[in-house]
Amino acid sequence: MLTLYFSSSGGGLVHRAQETGMRIVAPLQSGSARAVKPFRDAWNWVGDLFAAKSENASLRKQVDQLRAGAADDVTIADQNTELRQLLRMSGETIYPKGVQRVFSRVIARSTVAWYSTVTIDVGSDQGVRVYDAVVNGQGLVGRVTAITGNSAQVTLLTDQQSFVDAMVVPGRADGVLAGSVTGDLTLQYVDKDQAVKVGQYVVTSGMKSSIFVRGIPIGVVENVGNQDVELYQDIAVRPLVDFHRLDLVMVVLE
Repeated sequence: MLTLYFSSSGGGLVHRAQETGMRIVAPLQSGSARAVKPFRDAWNWVGDLFAAKSENASLRKQVDQLRAGAADDVTIADQNTELRQLLRMSGETIYPKGVQRVFSRVIARSTVAWYSTVTIDVGSDQGVRVYDAVVNGQGLVGRVTAITGNSAQVTLLTDQQSFVDAMVVPGRADGVLAGSVTGDLTLQYVDKDQAVKVGQYVVTSGMKSSIFVRGIPIGVVENVGNQDVELYQDIAVRPLVDFHRLDLVMVVLE
């Protein structure tokens, strides 16, 4: 058949038979192609859909990994900043020679609105005692008020039962820093004849009866009120410590 096909002329019997067959089969092929096309398109659509979903899932996984990595980077950077500040505070000359310090982390916060306390992950096993001062990289946080073997409760400066001997620098106008139910800090019992200005710093005074050493940063004078009927100035203090973001702290062992 091949010999006949190639040896015959273009108008020969074999070529005419081929053309006739093609004319007969072509409509059938065209019709079957049109009939099959919707099924083929549907199959291709399903295949593309699964492929797209698989690719989407893979991309989502990559995005989640990138987000997690970015969050870890931010957290590590934030902790590094905190550690540097805490180490700088640890190296300050305000602490008496030979005083030991223990680094710790806040592990719990008070759920009672009118008490401002946190729990840290060091206790008597690490040498912590009641009334030890607690600081972070910005300044004074509070004092230890209860301990267990491996944890301690810290009453914050903002607590309504918190009182600290403090002074304004420069000038050394001294008084008592008090917390409140609202968390605001006020410097009380400062005589009217002592000049105090907005923007001055407030630090621990280290009075003989005080449990805190002298010079630990506390805050900045935010407002000074002086009424004729009052014996003392009404001084509002903005704390240096952000009590809503406490994490790494240091206990100054007495």
